[in-house]
Amino acid sequence: MTTTLVPPGPRGHPVLGSIREIQRDNVSAFMEAFRHHGDIVNFRGPLRINLLAHPDYVQHVLRDQHKRYPRPRKVQGCLSTIVGDGLVAAEGTSWLRSRRLTQPAFHRDILRRFGDSFTASTAELLDGWERRARDGEPLDIKSEMMHLSLANLARALFRTEWTDEVSRIEPAVQEALGFTHRRMTSPVDPLKFPSAARTRFRGALETINSLLYPMVAERRRDGGGDDLVSLLIDAVDPESGGRFTDEQIRDEVSGFFVAGHETVSTALSWTWYLLSLNPESRRRLQAEVDEVLAGRVPTVDDLPKLTYTTMVLQESMRLYPPIFVYMRCAAEDDVIGGYHIPEGRWVVVCPYVTHRHPEFWDNPEGFEPERFTPENSANRHRMAYLPFGAGPRKCIGDSFAMLQMPLVVAMIAQRFRLDLVDGQQVFPEPAISLRPRDPLMMWLRPNEETL
Repeated sequence: MTTTLVPPGPRGHPVLGSIREIQRDNVSAFMEAFRHHGDIVNFRGPLRINLLAHPDYVQHVLRDQHKRYPRPRKVQGCLSTIVGDGLVAAEGTSWLRSRRLTQPAFHRDILRRFGDSFTASTAELLDGWERRARDGEPLDIKSEMMHLSLANLARALFRTEWTDEVSRIEPAVQEALGFTHRRMTSPVDPLKFPSAARTRFRGALETINSLLYPMVAERRRDGGGDDLVSLLIDAVDPESGGRFTDEQIRDEVSGFFVAGHETVSTALSWTWYLLSLNPESRRRLQAEVDEVLAGRVPTVDDLPKLTYTTMVLQESMRLYPPIFVYMRCAAEDDVIGGYHIPEGRWVVVCPYVTHRHPEFWDNPEGFEPERFTPENSANRHRMAYLPFGAGPRKCIGDSFAMLQMPLVVAMIAQRFRLDLVDGQQVFPEPAISLRPRDPLMMWLRPNEETL
């Protein structure tokens, strides 16, 4: 089938098209365009973009015809500056080799061994919260969840206490992510010109390398570990018999830091925000935690029983998917939804939009964890919900996240109720992830105060 039909879309500026609106707030621009123009939208401007909202179109690009839709070279190039040729940035045969080598380490049965590490990190966090609750000051939950997710990731990667290292790598990762986002959204690459921001970015990469390379070398020297880095060192490509070099492991680990901690911390932050606005859902979660755990520390064996807790997290990621946009580039001419997609056209899948598609979600702006019961999920389009992406490039860390997050939520709910500070306005910030724009200030209410 051939066609020259162009998808509908906003007229925008005669020269710049919609580039200003997309740069200012791409989530709002995409959502507004979907409401006015439908399931496939054409954005005019120096860079022509097609937004795909319908799950059928998402499936076409991310799964069925994924080989014809690699990521744009600009996106790949920006990411590779941080993560080298690791999974997060690689394409083609390089990506396939990395996936084969890393996949066994992320099998759910392997990841179960890290449950105790996650609960230990969370317990340390909560002990600190006890002292801060007595001081009667609100807490920035976004920052707290960021620190916790980094601590959990470090313990899984290296099986070591990384308190001092986390205080160094956390700002370095944030600096690297922020600069990379600016590179992706700017028509002129800021990496090519001297600036204070470029100097900070390069300093951040040096900090990341100074922490990761020695740890990788130590794990290779000691051998026999059961942490993720040791598993990567021991991994053998089943097809070629090849192994990772230290540099390749550094690339993979830096990718885990970039992609892993940001998505988990963002999802947890939005979860506490949404629970504070929905007291009935919070009561149901609290009741489940009390019934299942009866005051003890959760283990991975409890996860199948924490069904409502998991549904709360799923609904949080529906409303605020941490990875809110997937960029692809048509490698050849194609037709989607009866419209012509020319070779070289960038196409955008935005889960924030697809997760609000009224054909697949009743009351799409409402917070309703019950929509993820098996009965309510049974007939839903598989591509209507994609918090971890879809197709061959679906996030390798989805099981890691969904093992960690219910344990964290359950432990916090055992000891505290988190209430949003009155009068605080919360806005999503579309950066590398869709995180709260500002500090997310919340009151800590020890549970005995709410009985």
